[in-house]
Amino acid sequence: MKTHLKAIEAIALCKSYGSLQVLKNLNLEVEVGEIFGFLGHNGAGKTSFMKILIGLSYPSSGSVKLFGENIQVKSKKKIGFLPEKVSIPGFLKAIEFLVYCARLSGKSTREAYLQANELIEKVGLAEFKNEQTTNFSKGMLQKLALAQCMIGEPELLLLDEPGSGLDPLGTVELRNLILEQNQKRKVTIFLNSHRLLEVEKICTRIGILQKGELIALGAISDLTKGKNQIKLRLETWTESLMNLMFQISKEHKFINEQEVVLEPKEIIDTTQIPKLVVENGGNILLYEKSYESLEEIFIRLTGGTK
Repeated sequence: MKTHLKAIEAIALCKSYGSLQVLKNLNLEVEVGEIFGFLGHNGAGKTSFMKILIGLSYPSSGSVKLFGENIQVKSKKKIGFLPEKVSIPGFLKAIEFLVYCARLSGKSTREAYLQANELIEKVGLAEFKNEQTTNFSKGMLQKLALAQCMIGEPELLLLDEPGSGLDPLGTVELRNLILEQNQKRKVTIFLNSHRLLEVEKICTRIGILQKGELIALGAISDLTKGKNQIKLRLETWTESLMNLMFQISKEHKFINEQEVVLEPKEIIDTTQIPKLVVENGGNILLYEKSYESLEEIFIRLTGGTK
């Protein structure tokens, strides 16, 4: 029987440093071709997990597989890695650094120069390619490191805080680049980030880690189920309308005499609420749906604490 291949598969994964347990029985699957956001407060265990994925650290117990294989040299060749803290020798020119990395990946000198020039153009640093990186800003170094992690056309990109140091334009360029890699080459993207707005815009699924434990997993739309709200303002509230409120809402809260915020019951078709209000004699002044942002989901599920 053929099994469905996963880009990343962690099974009962635990990691400890002495008496400190940083990953606790982590079970996680990332599908081939998806963009997965791994979220958590500082110290939650995100970077520890990523270090295991690239072979810089080893599980205390449990297992991890990449594309169905245990982590080994063969599987590492499928990975492009962007670390949280970028450190590039300042005496190297930008193009020299990329050529050096490409040569390390096994490319010929000619191939290395071709890909280095292609990638430095892609990340918007072509005009600075012959400058030493000691003169680069943090954002420029981040872009250069991003170019480095795409050398060799990896099947999986592991990005640890990829937006660090980028200005708003750089953030948009990064987003477009990630989407391009995913859509054109079907690259699987696994990213750690505190930039929840960006995660919300590009990720197909997210996982939230707290104190080493995975406390939430799924599409953002799934994690908001039951938490979407409706703001309803009526000219007056009669007894009939108050009874309707209790019938259609799981919970509600009046903001003032006219306006209420309600969470509808799952069985209620929200498109029918205005009709029901009018049928019960209500004069609607405002009907507005609102949805939890990823930031609100994160705070609710983590309790706002580390």
